[in-house]
Amino acid sequence: EKMIDFQRELSVMVVRGSDGTVQCFDAVENRHRDGILDITLAPARVMPEVAERAQAIAIRIATDLELVGIMGVEMFHAADGQLLVNEIAPRPHNSGHWTIDACLIDQFEMHIRAVAGLPLPPARRHSDAVMHNLVGPEDMARVPAILAMDGASLHLYGKHEARPGRKMGHVNTLFPRGALP
Repeated sequence: EKMIDFQRELSVMVVRGSDGTVQCFDAVENRHRDGILDITLAPARVMPEVAERAQAIAIRIATDLELVGIMGVEMFHAADGQLLVNEIAPRPHNSGHWTIDACLIDQFEMHIRAVAGLPLPPARRHSDAVMHNLVGPEDMARVPAILAMDGASLHLYGKHEARPGRKMGHVNTLFPRGALP
């Protein structure tokens, strides 16, 4: 595979019901550390037309695949402005964990609604969010400080051993809409 000169990685969580109804969460920006998703910024720091193109791509993929359920679509925002899909994940996805606290209906409930044939409400974000993965023993050592932070919502995955490179949980921090730092 050739190397892609990209500005950022974006992802969109898209959900499609059995009746063909499609909803998209906002396009988000993903930043990695050591090849592992480190943080997700919701919404992505891109021009509105770029975010809309990312959502349109996700909708087209979900529609063409006749998806029923939720899917993460990751793409590179190339230096030349193109959006290049690099991964699809037909399931709830780590880059959608911000929805747990920043949306009334999160990615998990949207998935259940879709597969159960229930209505899919708009995938609205009520707050800006930063999702930060907790990876390995180093990040788990930060849990006491995270618990003391105002506005931080800790989500641990119940894994018994914190090994290097292993996702142990994540923390969401919310900000008023339009106030993402």
